Amino acid sequence: MAIRPSAGLLAGLLAGAIPLALPLAAAPALAQRPSPNQPLAIEASPGLSPPACRLVVPRSDALLQPLRIKPAQVAQKNSMGCLSAADALYGPDGCPSRLCGQQNGYQVPLSP
Repeated sequence: MAIRPSAGLLAGLLAGAIPLALPLAAAPALAQRPSPNQPLAIEASPGLSPPACRLVVPRSDALLQPLRIKPAQVAQKNSMGCLSAADALYGPDGCPSRLCGQQNGYQVPLSP
């Protein structure tokens, strides 16, 4: 003789299984939203990147090329002078135009 589950038992089992499935289906709606205080890892670029700056160091020393700065920072950076012989003076596009070198001296006092 085979045991057959009653309709009440099946309804009870289904009623218990449905609430378990609902939280899983609703999980994406309950996902945590990104914090407005979290900074972006990489700033969004409005378009194509600017062309590369010409090298002001020998190609063999390309790793020592001074970095490009924002054009709005050029006047302030150039007014501060050179921090070292490897520092550069910058053009209006933010690219280094020439290395400071030993002949320009340093504008930053190293001792009081």
